[in-house]
Amino acid sequence: MSLFVAYFRFKPGTNALQGLMAFERRKTFQHPPQARVLGEYWVNAPEGDPQVVVVWEAEDEGPADYYDAAWGDIFDITTSLASLPVSEIPEDLPEQLRSRM
Repeated sequence: MSLFVAYFRFKPGTNALQGLMAFERRKTFQHPPQARVLGEYWVNAPEGDPQVVVVWEAEDEGPADYYDAAWGDIFDITTSLASLPVSEIPEDLPEQLRSRM
C-alpha cells in the first residue's frame, strides 16, 4: 500500500464566497472507496498556500484522479507519494548511500 498526500490550492481568482461554497459542498462529498483516508484538513492558510490537505493510503494513484475530477473546478491539486519517517537506518541500505554517513 502506498501513502499519498494531496495539496488543494484555490485556483487564482477564487473569492471568499466560492471558498465558502466549496466548504458547504464538502458536506456531501464522499472519498473514493479505494482510498483509506488517514486525514483531511481544511486550513486557514494565506492565498497561494494549500487550503486543503488530504492524506490517504491506496494501491495506486487512482484516487488522485477522483479528487481532480471532483474538485478540479475550484482547486489546483498537487498529489505526491509520501512516506513515514524511519527511526532506524535500514540494514539493506545500498552501500553507496551507507558510505555517505
